[in-house]
This record gives sequence, C-alpha cells and structure tokens, in this order.
Amino acid sequence: MFMAAFIEHPRLTAESVEARAYQIEAVADCLGAPTLLVLPTALGKTPIEWMVIAERLHTVGGRALIIAPTNALVNQHFVDLKAVIKKQKSDDSIVSITGSIDWRKRQKRWALAEIIVATPHVIRNDVNRGSIDLSDVTILVADEAHHSTGKHSSAEVGDLYLQFADNPLIMGATASPGSTREQVEEVCNRLGLKRIHSRSAENALLSPYAAGLQVNEVFVDVDDGLKLMAAPLQMWLEHLVDQLRRLGYHVHSGRATSSQLNETRGRIQGAIVKGEGLAYNAARQCAQAQRLLNLIGYLLSQGVAASREYLSRVKNSGENGDKGASAFFNDSRITQLFENLKESPELHEKVGKTVNLVLDQLESDPESRAIIFAHFRDTVDEIVRRLEESGRAKPERFVGQTSRDGSTGMTQKAQIEGLQRFREGKCNVLVATSVGEEGLDVPKADLVVFYEPVGSEIRTIQRRGRTGRHRAGTVHVLIARDTRDEGARASALFREKRMKQAIDKVRRKMGRPADDNPVELLKSFKVRQNGIIGSAHAFMMSEMERLAPELGEQTSRVITTVEGQLPDSNINETNDDKKGKKYQNVPSRLRPRGQTGLDSFPSSAPTPTIKDEQESADNIDDQDLDLNENLAKMAVRAAEDIVQALTTDAVDPLAHEADIPCRIVIDHRELNTSIAATLRLQGVDVDVKTLAIGDFQIGDRVVVERKRVRDFVDSLLDGRLLEQAHRLIGAAPRPLLLIEGGGLFTQRAVHNNALMGALATLTIDLGLPVVTTRDGEETARFLIIAARREQALLGALTKEARERMKFGDEIKQSNPWFENQIPGGSGLDEKTTIDAAESVIDSGLQTDQKVILDASKEGILDHRDKQQKQTNKLYLLESLPNIGPTTAKRLLDHFKSIEALTQADETELCQVTGIGPASARTILEVLRG
Repeated sequence: MFMAAFIEHPRLTAESVEARAYQIEAVADCLGAPTLLVLPTALGKTPIEWMVIAERLHTVGGRALIIAPTNALVNQHFVDLKAVIKKQKSDDSIVSITGSIDWRKRQKRWALAEIIVATPHVIRNDVNRGSIDLSDVTILVADEAHHSTGKHSSAEVGDLYLQFADNPLIMGATASPGSTREQVEEVCNRLGLKRIHSRSAENALLSPYAAGLQVNEVFVDVDDGLKLMAAPLQMWLEHLVDQLRRLGYHVHSGRATSSQLNETRGRIQGAIVKGEGLAYNAARQCAQAQRLLNLIGYLLSQGVAASREYLSRVKNSGENGDKGASAFFNDSRITQLFENLKESPELHEKVGKTVNLVLDQLESDPESRAIIFAHFRDTVDEIVRRLEESGRAKPERFVGQTSRDGSTGMTQKAQIEGLQRFREGKCNVLVATSVGEEGLDVPKADLVVFYEPVGSEIRTIQRRGRTGRHRAGTVHVLIARDTRDEGARASALFREKRMKQAIDKVRRKMGRPADDNPVELLKSFKVRQNGIIGSAHAFMMSEMERLAPELGEQTSRVITTVEGQLPDSNINETNDDKKGKKYQNVPSRLRPRGQTGLDSFPSSAPTPTIKDEQESADNIDDQDLDLNENLAKMAVRAAEDIVQALTTDAVDPLAHEADIPCRIVIDHRELNTSIAATLRLQGVDVDVKTLAIGDFQIGDRVVVERKRVRDFVDSLLDGRLLEQAHRLIGAAPRPLLLIEGGGLFTQRAVHNNALMGALATLTIDLGLPVVTTRDGEETARFLIIAARREQALLGALTKEARERMKFGDEIKQSNPWFENQIPGGSGLDEKTTIDAAESVIDSGLQTDQKVILDASKEGILDHRDKQQKQTNKLYLLESLPNIGPTTAKRLLDHFKSIEALTQADETELCQVTGIGPASARTILEVLRG
C-alpha cells in the first residue's frame, strides 16, 4: 500500500496532478523528442499532456496549442486546463476556439492567449487565411492523434506547424493509432514524431491504476417479422449478383459481401473505360446490390428504426439529384417496405435487451451510470423513449450538430450541457451516436452497451474506454445471430490484436535518441508524498523498484465472456489472492515475442546500435546578392530556356524559376480543402479573398476555376456548364478550367461522347484551356508552377513589350499590373531584359509577338477586355438595392455608362422598365451618398 503523492511544478496548481511513475516516464520522453504517446483509455494521457505543456511554457515560453476532434472534447480540455495550469497573465490566457466563433473574434482571442484549445479545421483555416501565426507556438498537442492521416485537418495542422513554428515540439496522444504498420507510420510522419512511447494496461507500472473491465458478448435472436421483411430483398440481391456473375464482373460464389461488391465495382469501372456497352447497366445493378446489402444488414442486425432512417437518407439523396438512389427508392418493393416500417413498432430484440441491461444495472446500483452507443439517430430516439417509459431511468440524448432527415441536431452548447448533466448525475443514462465515442471523461460510467459491434478497432477501443476509467466497469456488446454483427465483432478483435504488433514494429524501427537525459528533463518537477518533497525522477525510479517483483503478474485488464459464461478470473482479485498462482518467470516468457535469447547464439558478437538516419540538405545563402539583380537573372534564364525548349526535348524548361517568389489569391471557400495548406507549405504567399468568379487568381491575368469530376458532370447535366464557362472567359485575359480527380469517363448517367463533346466545346469553340489533375496535391503543384512561370515570363519582357500588352492608353492608366508583377520591382536592367526578349523573338515566336504588336486591332484580347468591363458594370448595378440582373441590363442599355446614370434624375430613372419612384429615389440616395 503506498501513500498518495502529487506533482509539484511552477506552472501546475497544488495537488491537481497525482504522481504516477508511468506518467512521469512518459513526460520525460515527450519532452525529449516529438513523441506519439499510446496508452490505454482511462489511464491518464491527459495529465501527461498537462505536465508537458506546463514544462514547455516554463522553460521555453511562447504558446501551447491543443487540437481535439470534437467540440465536446475541446470544452473538456478547456475546463481542465483552467483548473490545473497556473495563469501568469489574464483570465484570457487560456481560451477555446471552435467554428461557431467568427474568425475575427478568434483572431483576437489568439492574440491574447497563452494556451489555446481548438478543433483542427479551425486552426487550419485561420492559418491559411493568415489571421493567426504559428511561429511562437512551442508545443502542439494532437489529442486523438489517430485522426492525423490523409487529408484530415489534424494532419494538415501538423504540416503547417512544422513549416512555420520557430521552436516546434509535437506530442500526439491516442489509445488506438491504427491496426497496420503503415497507419501508425503515417500518423508519425504527418506529425513529425520521432519516437513512440507505448505501454499496455498489464505493465507493472500501470496495473495498480488500471480498473478492471469485463466485456460481455450478448447474442440476440432476430425477430421472425424482420426476417420476413428481409426475405424478398435477399432474393432480389441474389438475382442482381447472379446477373453480375454471368456478365463476368462478380467472380465470387456464395453470399455477397460488401468487400466483394466493391471489388466488382472496380471491374465494372475498368470495363467502362474500355468502352464496353454492358458495363453501364452493370454499374447500376452493382449500386443497387450494395444498397440492398446495406438495407438487409440494418433490418437484421439493427431493426426497424435504423432501416427506416437508412431509407430516408436514400430518399433524400434521390430528391437531391442522385438518379441511382431515386430509382432504388421508387421501386415498388422499397416504397412498400418504407411505408410498412413507418407504421411498424420496433421489432428487434436488441432494443428490449438494451433497456433491460441498463435497468438491471440501475437496480443493483442506483448511483451508477450507463452509456449506450448506437449508429443511427432513430435507434437513439427509440432507446431514449423506451427508457423514459420505464420510469426508472433518466436518459440523455447525445448526437451531432447537423439536423437532417427530420432529426434535430444538438448545438455545441447543448452537447456540453448534456454531458455536464450526466457528470453531475442529473441524468444517469447517456444514449449517444459516434460523436460521444472519443476522449470524453465520465468518471462514474459503470456500464457501456454497444447496440451493435463496430468493425473498426479504433472505434471499439474508444467506445469501450468510456467505462472502467476510475473503477471496474462492464461492457455489453449486442450481437444479432447469423448476421454481419458476428463478422464485425471478429474483425475488430483481430485488428486490435494486430494493432499491438504494428505499434511494436514501428517503435523498434524508430529506436530511441542516444542523448536522452531524464534527470535534466524532469528537474522542474517535484513530488510531494506524506509531507516530504523529492525529485520526480527519484520517485519514478523508486516506484519501478517497488513494482519490479510484480513484473511476472501481467493479468489482462480486459476479460471477455459470452453471456451465460463465467469469466476465467475475477477482475477484482487482488495481488494477495493471486499468490500461489504465479508462474515461473523463465527468461523466454519475459522476452517480447520473436526476440532471440543470447543462449541461442554459438558465439558472442558486438551488440548493434540503432542510429537515426536523417537526410541533410545544403542551404544556399543568397542574402549577400542584390535581390533585383538575382531575380532579373532568373527571369532572363527562364526566357532563354523557353527558347531552347522549342527545339529540344527539355523536361522542365523553367527549372531555374523555383526560387522566384509568387503570390496566389484563393477564394475563402477553398480554405476547407487541402490546397491552401499545401500552397503555404511550399512557401507561396496565399491571400484569401472573396472572388466573384473562379477559385484562384494569379496576378490580374490568370483566373482558375476548379471543379471536381463530379461537379463537372453535374454542371454538364443541369445545363450550367456553358454559362459558367462564358463568365469565366469574361473574367480575365487568361482564364483556365481545372478538373480535379480521376474517373471522368467512368461517371454514371452520362455517356463518354457527351463528356468529350463538352470538352471539345470548351477548348475549341470557346478557347478555354482545360487542365486535369489527380488530386488536391497535384492541383497545388500546378498552381505553383503556373504562378512562377507567369512571373518569370513577365520578368523577361521588355518595357516596350509590356506597354504594348496594355492594349491602349485607357487600359494602361487603369491597370498597372505589369509593373507591379515584375519580381524585384520595375527597375530591371534594361539591357538584360531587351536581350531576353530579342532571344524569344529570334527563336521562332514571331507569331505570338505579332499578336501583341497588333493588339490595337479588334481581336480576341480586346473582345475579352470589353466583355469584362461590361460584366463589371453589371455587377456594380446589381449591388444596388432592388436591382436584379434584368433591371441592371436595362439600366446599362438606357444610360450606356455608370457616369450617365449618376447624373440622371428621378424622372429619367422611372423611364426604365422595372424602376418605380421609390426605387429611383433609393438608387439616387446610394449613388449620391
């Protein structure tokens, strides 16, 4: 038995953090290098985060940033930090930032704060907007770090932080980083983590603090009424799969599964690319088969409420333009089933079983609390209704913020208030969707019920971790017999087992830095125990020595049983009760699996050391060179390389342009994509504005409209494509349409010939360049290259050529863009720029130069410029009160110019159709101020 001990630190409040050896050990690792902290749920990752933040602010200063995936988790961190961190500034030094706060207010909060807790997408958007600066953030904590993969905003915040922070240190914390080595490595790579600190609940240092957790698998029989509803759907599914099998697309025998249908869909898409006529109908059949498989699964494994909600979503998708969903829902079999489901009570035994499990728990311990997880909101609502009818439970509904399909979402404030009522005991049952799975600390949740098993090991661990946090807990997993529930449960168990192996492999591969000095890293931490203050490092070493005899007693924290069976061991059994059961500690048992003992080798050999290999890059210091001269030389080289590229096979004729600084304007709606973050990471000056037309603007000449493949097809089908193209052409001298994504010619509901015809119209008839990219990263690379080439070419033109390109004195006076866009200013050496331009002309570009010299004639550039002016005038008039597009055109046709309109009186305005006396007075008041 050991006395309670507490951490003391200059930035931590007294007795706010209990001293635990494994947490102190983790703090030393996290301070020594960027670290991924992997600990089981409920064993104190958050106090480790507090200690790392406190020490970093104490020794280095700056700001601390914590990112968490949900608003509820952000609020939990915010409340905890205000209680445990000593404030050295005002009360505004610890703040929370979410998307519900206007970005201008977020900017003010950031400026005053020392510790910021935020959702990651908010930080990503504000950094890309330029409203916050990460340079002085000295510690970034990524809570629930398993999200930091792919295009998730957590991963992008990690990229941005490593790019802009002056003194970065990152700590990632999670209980479940992924089930494969590739997933774990991706998390580490995206956050720049150099080591993994991983401990299991069975570890000797952790076991005294690990509450027991019993997982009980409860098998439930499917109601005959649900089987009767599913039978015709199963026959329909088998018929569709048989047709796909006869066409050669579905190669599997037996009952179809989701993974098999995904594989079939891939074969069909390949056939569409090859031009096989039957593939289009096969694609529709495959989509219907997937919907049927989902519906059958929901009927048998979840019940009436879940199936009804699924069909409501399909119906809404059809009403929003999804022709496949519309055809599926409008089938008489589905329509009749939907009507039956709306009138039917809940038939699945899972609902009744869930209610009984909760009521039994409350009867045995009226002070206990329970959490129920269900996938669908309708299921949540049904369970809440049943519990309320029982009169013995006080349930609380906990769902996401979005309102859809007649289901009202919960605001951020409502979520926080609901959790607080649950913590305070005002309600004793929390019925939640996936929004309640991660990170939430509910100390007295004694029971967790999975309405359905989930195939993801991450979600399984997170759900299970809501109980057994401070005392022993029980988890019931409801499994419908002979349904996909059984496969999902087996998949989660297998992936969880594989996750431990993956973490171990990556951890060994990374190794440990050789210069670790825990004593130095922990010197600011003290431990107070029984009135005596000592160093945290000494406390940690003494705890390791005290618990060393228990190294062989690694009993599993999680005990799994099937309903009706007794567990193999008692989760409340003490160490004293286990004496006599202890097995012999032979060396082979203490070694990790796969490790070979020294006695297996015939001769000794020096132990190999692990060295971290780091790539070194040569940094070229150009600060001593004159900036204008340097940029001028790069521009001249760029022009010379273009000339040479006309007669050679050069891969990148502008290879020297990479150092030219560039600026790209992006529309504010593009902040939610990964493109803005990628541009900033590549050193591009990103300016966020509201663009009337297009998504990106390069200088004043180039406007780029980005469309995803699906958006492009939708624009073609609803007739908006040509109208949008004409507006884009009129918006800039150099417009460009960029189509992002793959599978353009494999889209459903449109033939390849229609797509090719649209592309031919855009490029040949309208003269609009069209570029395709694979994804957002490739789009960003293209924009960077386009911006640098634009500036490099303009830098190589002579002053006379630039003046000729202004198309007349009027444009020259109103558009000083060319002088502003020259890298280094307009004072480039005259001789170098003349030589560069002459080399361009001598190399065979006389035709292009002739267009510039003849620009005074009525040509396509003049036409575009006049069209742009006309469009701008119309936009200006449409901004007036009560003036729409039609009235704006009538005003411009009548008065010919904006100037004439401002000089008109009320009588003249009333002569225009659609303008009355009241409207005329309002217009004149606005124009004349």
